[in-house]
Amino acid sequence: MIDKKIKYCLAFLFIFSFANVFAQEKVELIHADSLTGRSENGQLIREAQGNVQFKQGNITVFCNSATQFPDQNKVELRGNVKIYQDTMSLFTSKGIYYGNEKRATGEGGVTLKDPNATLRANSGVYFFEQAKADFHGDVIIINPQYRITSTHLTYLRNTEDSFAKGNVIVTTDSAIIKAENIDFYKRQFKTFAYEKVVIDSDSTLIYSDTLTNYSDKKESYASGNVRVESLNNNTVLYGNILENYELKNYTKLAGRSKLVQIDKTNPDTLFIYSSFMEAFRTKPEYYIATDSVEIIRTNFYSKCGRGIYFKDSSKLAMEREPIVWQDNMQITGDSIYAELPGNKLQSIFVRKINIPNTKPSFMISQGDSLFADRYDQIRSRDISVYIQDDKVDSVIATSNASSIYFIYEDKKANGVNNSEGDNIYIYFDRAENSVSKIRIEKSVKGVYSPEAEIGKVALALPGFTPRNDKPIRR
Repeated sequence: MIDKKIKYCLAFLFIFSFANVFAQEKVELIHADSLTGRSENGQLIREAQGNVQFKQGNITVFCNSATQFPDQNKVELRGNVKIYQDTMSLFTSKGIYYGNEKRATGEGGVTLKDPNATLRANSGVYFFEQAKADFHGDVIIINPQYRITSTHLTYLRNTEDSFAKGNVIVTTDSAIIKAENIDFYKRQFKTFAYEKVVIDSDSTLIYSDTLTNYSDKKESYASGNVRVESLNNNTVLYGNILENYELKNYTKLAGRSKLVQIDKTNPDTLFIYSSFMEAFRTKPEYYIATDSVEIIRTNFYSKCGRGIYFKDSSKLAMEREPIVWQDNMQITGDSIYAELPGNKLQSIFVRKINIPNTKPSFMISQGDSLFADRYDQIRSRDISVYIQDDKVDSVIATSNASSIYFIYEDKKANGVNNSEGDNIYIYFDRAENSVSKIRIEKSVKGVYSPEAEIGKVALALPGFTPRNDKPIRR
């Protein structure tokens, strides 16, 4: 039993010694024009001058002069340093080669070349057994398919992966990506960027905290403080999470999404807020906002469950219990459409959907401060509102129309009109901001109640519901 233990120990010592000897493979001086030696503190030091060449396994080193420390298996290299291993070449003006670790350092400018890439920096370290380069200062790596610049970069030759830090810029055929930190997986066509990220792709800038880009599919996924700027149409999108598909011209945002449409020729700005937003950058270009939608443009305010903005024609479509406020008007219905050519409100159309249990179109207009509790009302299947210079010019109520309109004379209340008909036309004096003419077509019914009898008549049409939850710009 004891003999077996001794044999095991001897075998272990032999293996350990062999591995240690292999790990300590000596750096061999192959050539030098001149060679001198000395001893310092019991350590041998050799000085090699002129056409110096060292070798360790498949690693060959050339330089103008060198100081060799055989006991440490280390060589200090100076002047026109060139190191080769198979298809890899390393060039620098000054460096150190550590034979025990098979590691080389370079300073004063260092360049690494292999069949896949060229890497340059102010200084760097290369690990031969791991095929890993760790470079610092004005780093640049160039490949026919990409380029990376940074302050620091680690490059893995076997996988062609790069890990860069500090003012990183990755340039490919499909995009330019900038960030403080970028992990670039060349063979996977994948780039992961984080901290102060911006990607420039097909006239679209995407800003975020983190971003993953797949160059082969031209897809990007971003999160955290996302902002998307379209360089062609002054449209900016905001959100917390983004998916961008360049080949489909499609982007979707989630988490407190917002669209801002800026018109440089017009001081008015369009804001659309929602929980979820989609951008379709085809022709025609349009955006769909879903859930808790709020739309603001000057004195135009709207809420709905789903809104569609057609960029090229400057039209808004609102559905799922939409409501619009314009000046002192409140408009509701099954679906509402607004036209804003030149980012200027021109018309509002309210349409009833012809299915059971849908609501009629309804418009409320609140009186001035002296009669704030009085509301002019129009109720019908469809309502069209036409606007000029941001003021209502006319209103057309179509099919089964009814209205309540309060009358004033010399800024004093003077009764109310209750009217019905197939269609009602109301025309406004924009200068006075008051009704100038009312016309009713077919099946006309009308009742005027003087001010003294106003308490005896109905002052609200069925469905009358004033609301005070107008959106707030944020």
